[in-house]
Amino acid sequence: MESLEVILFGHYLIKKNIDLFSIAKEHINDDEEISTMFGCIISNDKVGDFFIDVLTPEYVDLDSEKMNSTELTELDSLLIYQPNNLSSRYSAINRAKPTENLYPKIRELVIEEKNQSALVTLAKYQKEKDIEIIKNNRSENDKVESGYYHTYVAISQFPRPEFIPLLETNLNKTLDNTHYSNEWRELYKAIASYKNKKAVELLKVPFSKVEHQNIKKYHIRFVYGAIQEFQDPIYNELYWKIWEDEGSISPEVYKYLFNENPSKTYELTKKEMIENYQPQKSDFVPSTNGVEFTEGIYETMLNVLIANDKNLANKVIAEQILNSNVHNLSLYTSKVNKQNIFIEPLFERLEKAWNAHIYLDLIKTLIEYDNKEINERIIKARTLNKNLNEDWGGKALDKLLSENGIE
Repeated sequence: MESLEVILFGHYLIKKNIDLFSIAKEHINDDEEISTMFGCIISNDKVGDFFIDVLTPEYVDLDSEKMNSTELTELDSLLIYQPNNLSSRYSAINRAKPTENLYPKIRELVIEEKNQSALVTLAKYQKEKDIEIIKNNRSENDKVESGYYHTYVAISQFPRPEFIPLLETNLNKTLDNTHYSNEWRELYKAIASYKNKKAVELLKVPFSKVEHQNIKKYHIRFVYGAIQEFQDPIYNELYWKIWEDEGSISPEVYKYLFNENPSKTYELTKKEMIENYQPQKSDFVPSTNGVEFTEGIYETMLNVLIANDKNLANKVIAEQILNSNVHNLSLYTSKVNKQNIFIEPLFERLEKAWNAHIYLDLIKTLIEYDNKEINERIIKARTLNKNLNEDWGGKALDKLLSENGIE
């Protein structure tokens, strides 16, 4: 046992001087269930999957020996060609490059074993003789409308006209549902993969034909994700519609639409940032000089306003200082930059603030002015608003003031 040198350290199993790769290959047919624990995560695995997981680079026990690229290729081949019931087999099939030598085996797995991962790989070959196989595929499922997940993924790889009737039929079946299905995500991706007028027509369906409004939001979310994954100018009208009618816009799509139509994007930006603003047709082309397109959509929009209409941006910042919730306030206080126009809104909010996170943010912003009169007003605010002296927030404020020499 000394050569094995099995060392238990915490929740990790470290093995030395042993050919773990050979052990993994020998256990490809070992599908006995075991319980495993890495850190505080407990799961049930098959023995063969456990060995493979431990040896897989950047996966689970990072201190153990890992397979190199040659060994990974060899193991994937064994998993695909040698009959087994491991979950790792599906991963191997998903990773497989669609070579002509592999094609007969992949097709066999689909026809004889109804292997769903193999169906997706088969679609990557884009062979006409496989159209009927893909079109008629449905995995076993107790729900009448389900079992098409891998069919949709396969269609995304091979968007042929022959699949449109299936997609349209299944889409129409979803419209009266009272619960959403994660299969819809792949259904919309399959439709979006066509990048044609028919795809646009089908992707518009949920905007007006979903019966239950609480379910409609899931449809729109899946449509949005699908057209982002299968990006194409033909879907631009859907981007605008989702933003204007449904109020959804991501930083990536915002930047894309800004490049496509900066004037319209700027008008919709003002609608997002200014209450009751009505967008107008405008020929004004906003500047993006110095504009940072961040991961935060409202920060990006605010940056655009600042770059193009400083007075309007300042009104937005002042308004939001007065009304922003605890999650958004720091975005607006970060844009104050010691400008005198914001002193009164900061104090107005401070005099009635009760949330410690809010009033500490406001006071930190006021302290940055480094102004004696402002510091005196901060002290006075503590007598006007008793919330500034209570619980942990009051103690944090005592410390903040002391650190800045404000007594």
